[in-house]
Formats: sequence, structure tokens, C-alpha cells
Amino acid sequence: MTPLKQAAINKGQLWGVELNLISLLFSSISPVLNKFSLTSLSPVIGGIFTSCFAAGFVLIVVLLSHRQVSLTTLKNPWLWLLGGTNAVGIILQYVALSLLSPITVTLIARMYLVYVFVLSYLFLKERIGGWDYLAIILCILGSFLISGGRIQLSDNGWGIICAFIYPLMYAANNITAKHLVKDAQPSNVLFYNHLTSALLLVGYALASGTSFKNISGQAVAFNFAGAFFNGFMSLLLFYTSLRFISAGKANIVRAFGPVIVIIYSAFFFPVQITPSLIGGALLVISASTIVTFTKTRERA
Repeated sequence: MTPLKQAAINKGQLWGVELNLISLLFSSISPVLNKFSLTSLSPVIGGIFTSCFAAGFVLIVVLLSHRQVSLTTLKNPWLWLLGGTNAVGIILQYVALSLLSPITVTLIARMYLVYVFVLSYLFLKERIGGWDYLAIILCILGSFLISGGRIQLSDNGWGIICAFIYPLMYAANNITAKHLVKDAQPSNVLFYNHLTSALLLVGYALASGTSFKNISGQAVAFNFAGAFFNGFMSLLLFYTSLRFISAGKANIVRAFGPVIVIIYSAFFFPVQITPSLIGGALLVISASTIVTFTKTRERA
């Protein structure tokens, strides 16, 4: 390999890492923005706006890429399972954010790793290796260390429960998406994920008599920004970075997302930094890093 070619590869990899870092900065601000949006939005209304905004962003990308979407696809029952898990996940995430700090919610949500391993084993028959078990143990211990100091507070009990359950919904959502993308474009699956989620949330809001009154324009703006930065810009930059670096290296960068959320949140939501919180954060980040390294090695 010539020096010029090697320099071009190194420059491309550096550019990929930089894009990934910017993507991480965008996605990590979403919990803070969504927390602000809950000042006048209920979790259900917030979920409706999030799903509609995200669906709109994806639809624009699909149309700009000269692809087509067909509403007849909604007859597929798997799409409603996809949207249902996403809808429940969004509501529970908003409930957790309304009761807890973005730091606590984000760190507990790393339980997603455990849920993905279990669901992949049960439904996709994917093997769980030795390093995977270590990552699962670290993730569980870290999540309970993070929540341990708060779970005794009665006003946060429901928030803790929602923080543990909503990543399970997202894990089930991603397993369903993995099944659907075998026969469809990923962008179309993502669009229908948000569309069916929005339809189900609107149906629930109407059936439960959820009020659409007193919705603050400022709260909607925060919700719009959260959907734009996390559901659109972050994913766009992340996918672009994969042109220059491997998925493994990209995910190593994203494993430090909770640290960025802690930095953002510290400016607006002061949280007592305890040894339990620090220890739990280190454990869940270690679990993410282990998964990334081992999965990259398996692919190689």
C-alpha cells in the first residue's frame, strides 16, 4: 500500500470517528430536550408528536431518495407489532423522564443489552457466548447500582419501573424490525415503525379521553428538536460514518453516550453524584464496550 493511499484511509477513518462523535452529541441531548418538553405535554401526547415528527423526517429522506411507500403494507400484522412496541416504549420512556433525571433514565436503559441478548436467543436462535454472559452480568449489576439509591423513594418507584421496562420494548421493536428488513428497505420499515406507532398512540389518546388542550408551543418545539436531533440527524450521521469506519468502531464511540448525557444534564438537572452512580455507570459502559469488541471479532 502506497503512503498516499494509507494517508487517505487514515484521513477517512478520522472523518468517520468525527462524524460519529457529532452523531453522539446529537443523540445524547435528546433525553434533556424531551425532559423539557414534558412541562406541558403528557407522555401520550409527547409520544404522538415524537412519532409524527420522526415519521415525517424519514418520509422526506425516502422521497428524496426516489423510493416509494405503499399504505397497503399496513396490512402486515408484523408492522403493528413493530409500531406497538415502539409506542409503548415511547410512553414509558416519557413517564420515566417525567419522574427521574435524564442521567438515571439513560444509564438504566443500558439494560437494553440484556434484553436484546435474551430476545435474540429466544426468537432468532442467536447464540450467547461467554463474553456475552459477562456483559449481561455487568449490565444488570450496573443498572441496579444506579437505581439502588433511588428505588426506595415512593415518588420515583414508578419511574424506576418504567426505566427498566421501556428498553425491553425497544429491544422487542428492534428484533421485529430485524425480521421485517429481510424483505423490505430499512428506511421503509423505519417509516412504518413511526407511522403505526403514531396511529396507535392517537387511537389510545382518543379512547382514554386524553386532553389536547393547553399544549405549550415551547414544549412542542423541544419535542420537535428531540426527534430531529435523535431520530433524524444522529442516525443520518451515524450511517454516514459507517462508510469510513467499521460498525464495531462506531459502536465503541456510542457506548460512551451515557457520559455525554451526564455532562448535558449536569447543566440543567443537578444530580447527586454518588459512588453507586459512578460505579454503576462504569459497569454499564464496560458491558457496552465488551459487546462491541466481541461482536466485531465474531463478524471478522
